[in-house]
Amino acid sequence: MQAVGHWPDLAARLLSETGIDVGLTQKGGLYLSRSPETFAQRARDLATVKSRFPGDYHFDMLDNAEIRKRVPHIGPEVVGGSYSPYDGQANPLRLLHALHRAYLQRRGRVLSTGGVSDIAVKDGKYILETAAGQVVARRIVLAAGLGNAHLGAMLGAEIPVKPVRGQILVTERMPPMFDIAIEQVRQTEDGTLMIGGSWEEVGLDVATTFDVTRRIAEDALHFFPALKAVRVMRSWAALRIITPDAAPIYEEVAPGAFLVTCHSGVSLAAVHMRDTAGWIAEGAIPAAMSDFDRRRFLL
Repeated sequence: MQAVGHWPDLAARLLSETGIDVGLTQKGGLYLSRSPETFAQRARDLATVKSRFPGDYHFDMLDNAEIRKRVPHIGPEVVGGSYSPYDGQANPLRLLHALHRAYLQRRGRVLSTGGVSDIAVKDGKYILETAAGQVVARRIVLAAGLGNAHLGAMLGAEIPVKPVRGQILVTERMPPMFDIAIEQVRQTEDGTLMIGGSWEEVGLDVATTFDVTRRIAEDALHFFPALKAVRVMRSWAALRIITPDAAPIYEEVAPGAFLVTCHSGVSLAAVHMRDTAGWIAEGAIPAAMSDFDRRRFLL
């Protein structure tokens, strides 16, 4: 929720500093349900979130007729779905480009010729061995996604992250179909539809599979029958970085060595820019963030 509130400032600052529009829209979002059982479970899940949130938290459970008022293309067999006014979307590729450009403009340096092969500590400083030579720093941040497990081991810290594969389908360009974020089918600014996805624990395998892509296509046609005439241009898979409870970890795993790992870095980008970078600059993670360290997995 903090990230939702900070995102407009992040988008405006990146546009001002880099000239890159990250395509932020925050018009709410839908999560569609195929069956009465999944609809009821969604309502229970959001009620739990609301009961635990320290403030106002609003959502609506909508039937087919109510969804149709917002999204006329919805299929007649869709049971319903949840609507949240907080949801939105942005272009993650533009976001990555803008953050890199802003970093370089602030005289940051990027060494992208190889990973870190060893981490040593000497005289209160970290000495990192890389393919581009040594890097010496008083503070370091482990923010290498799945690579954090390997980096953590160099510091004697076990980092509990695992890969979870997700597959999606990408269609040809289409005229605008809806102007809000939808979990199962999202339309990009250039008109393509990104349909999916999946949660698969298959190790580091990034291949696409017929059974999953078929299931994704069947779901899409259930939710939006008009997609039957739309061509799928490609399918692809990628790996999420997931902790045991799927929530972020923020922790100083060794003096001056900070662990930052999460899913999703896009959703939380505004918090990381506004708050997390400040914690690291100051050399301490606030006590209020202690719930996000690794000790929660030992309870």
